[in-house]
Amino acid sequence: MKRNWLLYLVIFSLALNFGTIGALVYGRWQHPPVLPPDRGGMGFLQLLHSLELDARQKEHLRQSYPGHRQQLEALRQQIALERQRLLILLQQAQPPEAEIAAQITVINNLQNALEQEMARFLIGVKQTLRPEQQEVLLRHVQRRLCDPRFCPPPGEQYRGRGQGGPHGPGPLR
Repeated sequence: MKRNWLLYLVIFSLALNFGTIGALVYGRWQHPPVLPPDRGGMGFLQLLHSLELDARQKEHLRQSYPGHRQQLEALRQQIALERQRLLILLQQAQPPEAEIAAQITVINNLQNALEQEMARFLIGVKQTLRPEQQEVLLRHVQRRLCDPRFCPPPGEQYRGRGQGGPHGPGPLR
């Protein structure tokens, strides 16, 4: 009698496992994961390759890109660490608002350093490019960085806030 009960339990467990796996596979097949929209079109290195750089431009990138990547990676890791610290503060029963504000300031400063490094690198790259290459680079950067709801189409500029920004009448024509 005891063996029959154990056998039924194993059969039930196997059926439950197969049913769960089948449901997950079916759900994944019916609803593929939603990916964020690709606003960039291509990666930065692919973009640089498509610009048909001359030898001087390639050499400049060979020298500057590795250091830039290392600096970005270090800043991104530090931002992730500081965000984890912020999460720990937020998870407390009585979150200390002053410590949370200070932690947010730390994260903002790191994010600012990241943006400044990216701008510094892009300015350096832009200075080595011909005007037509600069246009392609800047259009690519705009597609990557700008939410289409708040950025003008390439070649157009918004006026200041209230005069054509996201809350104003629109782009200059």
